[in-house]
Amino acid sequence: MKKVSVRLLVFALLISLAVSLTACFDMDDFSLETTTISTTTPYKRKSFDASMYPYFGTLSEKGKDIYSQLYEEIYSGNKSFECKVSCTAEDLTKAIDAVMNDHPEFFWLDNKYAYTYDPVDGSIKEVTLEFYDFAETPEKLHSAKVKFEQASDAVINQARLKPTVVERELYIHNYICQYTSYDEAAPYNQSAYSVLVEHKSVCAGYSRAFQYLMNKLSITCYYVTGRTDGLEGGVANVTGEGGSHSWNIVLIEGQYYNVDCLWNDTASDTYGSPIYPFFNLTDGEFVYHARVDMAVKLPRCNGTKFKYSNVFGQTVEAESIVFENAA
Repeated sequence: MKKVSVRLLVFALLISLAVSLTACFDMDDFSLETTTISTTTPYKRKSFDASMYPYFGTLSEKGKDIYSQLYEEIYSGNKSFECKVSCTAEDLTKAIDAVMNDHPEFFWLDNKYAYTYDPVDGSIKEVTLEFYDFAETPEKLHSAKVKFEQASDAVINQARLKPTVVERELYIHNYICQYTSYDEAAPYNQSAYSVLVEHKSVCAGYSRAFQYLMNKLSITCYYVTGRTDGLEGGVANVTGEGGSHSWNIVLIEGQYYNVDCLWNDTASDTYGSPIYPFFNLTDGEFVYHARVDMAVKLPRCNGTKFKYSNVFGQTVEAESIVFENAA
């Protein structure tokens, strides 16, 4: 869930405002597309495939321009840069959320950014991103990328040995669940880095690591922002921050499915052996989950062929899970 903290500094008619977020990069994934932002400052936007980057597709034309510049700057490792697109704080926030949700490969981004704006018209002037401490300098960022890619490649190379998409998906799912401990105090827990390098995370880390590894295998996978619905205590809580949650959508043979690695991991720990109640479900079967914000525009999940019990055999089903109230 997004938290907001504000710090105001008046400087040269610009006000600095810090915003806190809750929260691989293939340069061949996009092509040049010219968009005129004003009569004096044209910006050449890179066009992203909305089937691979769905949050990009939810944005306005201006939002897509901002998204494109953000991608370029983050890809280049730039923390601070002049905003080339005439936009408001709301436009910027939506674009940053979209980039974060589409690109788990930017694992070095911390959950804060800042910007300066002109108080006369509210237009954004400069954006400053915050990197995690393991990537504070270009040298540290390079080292972190090496660690991250080595850890990722080790998993992906094994997953590629599996003959089918759903078996590769299951391998990635099982790896994350087996080697990751749920820890709300884990550093970098909004990042895939927390799972693949640190092996401690929360739902965001689980989901972004799954998204990253699946996409590296050329399997379409989305990060979903949502909330838990209908639970009090126990596994989740719908009130306050405890109700915020994230999971994934995968595309297999033209059909979309929901998968929740963390909840399967938690359910398995409670059960005493691996079970898969939240693996490749339709929206109707995906109990206690509800999408929020831009995620409501993601494709509906109606696939049934690759539900766990339809492929791998009997497991505990989601509808039979009993969530006990911790109180």
